[in-house]
Amino acid sequence: MLRGSTAFSQYRCGRLLVATSSASGVLALTFGVVVTTGHATIWWIYALTFLLGLVLAVERPTMQAILFQLVGRDLLPNAVAANGTINSVSRLIGPAIAGVLIATVGVNVGFFINAGSYLIVIGALLSALRSSELVARPMIGQTKGRLREGFAYVRSHPDVARPLVIMAIVGAIALNFPTTFPSMVRFGFHRGAGSFGAAMSVSAIGSIIGGIYIAGIKPHPRRTLAIALTGFGAACAALALMPNYSTFVAMSVVLGFASASFQSVNTVVVQQSTEPSMQGRVMALHQTALFGSTPIGALLMGWVIHVSSPRIPFLLGGLSALLCAAVVGRRSHRVVTATA
Repeated sequence: MLRGSTAFSQYRCGRLLVATSSASGVLALTFGVVVTTGHATIWWIYALTFLLGLVLAVERPTMQAILFQLVGRDLLPNAVAANGTINSVSRLIGPAIAGVLIATVGVNVGFFINAGSYLIVIGALLSALRSSELVARPMIGQTKGRLREGFAYVRSHPDVARPLVIMAIVGAIALNFPTTFPSMVRFGFHRGAGSFGAAMSVSAIGSIIGGIYIAGIKPHPRRTLAIALTGFGAACAALALMPNYSTFVAMSVVLGFASASFQSVNTVVVQQSTEPSMQGRVMALHQTALFGSTPIGALLMGWVIHVSSPRIPFLLGGLSALLCAAVVGRRSHRVVTATA
């Protein structure tokens, strides 16, 4: 019975990723059609973006949960870090490709090319994901109230709840780079969109280096998380103190490294602390903690920038990460003392 349900879960995860990739491709195609026909309005953008958010809400936790089945528990930290590195590379290359397409063939063609790219993703999923080669992950039965079970599991496992709460706090206050970076470049250094793009691209280089570094180590659940939070907090605070654009860009490499390290370590800690049968639900909560908190934080940090300075959100983000590091570090010290 367990073996059968495990095989079904493996098949279901792969089928779910094919479905979400297909839906994303259809939405990209719809974007292209709307722009081409001249019907692109703010309400079309709102509607299609909302639908894309629903698709990503399913796709992201599924992708995180299937990593265990791809590599197993021993290689899970390396796989999570490698996945983060791939995302960083896409953030570095994707905007550059989009800019070239917009400048040469237009926005609508860029959407059509994006829609076509999902055919490659779907083909890779169908050809590469074989249930017989995936690591078995035990599953619990299909019952009602599975979301409540997920919350109950998190509440009863502090080692799982702690990194989730940290991700929500840091995500809301510190991980708002699409809001804080352009504000700093525009209002802090009085530069344009090109300078903002350069700063984000350079920070992505740091993210790639951070992902590669984390992929080569085996993080300790509490100690490594505390170190990553400390580095990220210090980098945020240092970025707020940069006197000019050049030093800001240079420090953004350090921030990218620290941000990627923290996010990778946090994800690894959650996965390692969660029973395989509950990873799907817990990773859904983890993705909610990250991608659900940042939009709320973006509104808050936008207000802070409006009433004070574009430097203040970086200081607040650094402070939040350092406080979380202190809590994790203190807890780790207590555990070590009790063990001794």
